[in-house]
Amino acid sequence: MTDTTPLPTPQAVILAFEGILAPSGVLRDTLEPHALEALPDFLDRHAESTAVQRTLSDILAYSGRELDVDGMLSQIRAWIRGGQDITPVRQLQGLVWADALEAGALQPDLSDATAEALARLHQSGVALYSFGATPAPVQRDWLRHGPHPETEQLLSGWFDTRIGGRRDAGSYRRLADEIGLTPETVLVLSTRRDELDAAHQAWLLTGRPTPDPDATDHHPLRSLDSLVPKNG
Repeated sequence: MTDTTPLPTPQAVILAFEGILAPSGVLRDTLEPHALEALPDFLDRHAESTAVQRTLSDILAYSGRELDVDGMLSQIRAWIRGGQDITPVRQLQGLVWADALEAGALQPDLSDATAEALARLHQSGVALYSFGATPAPVQRDWLRHGPHPETEQLLSGWFDTRIGGRRDAGSYRRLADEIGLTPETVLVLSTRRDELDAAHQAWLLTGRPTPDPDATDHHPLRSLDSLVPKNG
């Protein structure tokens, strides 16, 4: 029998950046390939940057060993190719991506339908947040340089791996604490089962924005349009 119990309207929605605000494969298909190609030139041009030097120091500390410039670049590339959520590496990539977005070397995308649904949600009083492996400043820049720059102003906060991994239940508990709401009133919207499973373990509401015919779990379909309160 189909469960017809109405799903609760959340007070806040945490949007998976990769999959909702950007294409699900944006890291693998767009951002990481760009970082791999652009990193040597970027480091040459910004060698004196305090932010770059600080981030490289953090990467060295994470590696736990001494590396020369070539060795560090090789290790960074290996981590990027491995798709690992290493915060200082993500932060370095973020500096590269911010530079590229500002220069127009990356072309962000956001569908009209998603932008319109987010605007309606915001107008209805539902607080919107973004959480992804992409550094928070780059998440904002992605929207700001995209086809709907006004969307950036609709979000109340931006989170990345500094708060924890996307597949770690503790990250979602910390997100709810940071937002200032009880977990049962916060919805995590993602296309990835592992992220939704982690959020569910932390007692947050979960949902997929679009149908997944291959899904075999309990996470319901919750499109952005369906989240707008009836009086919103």
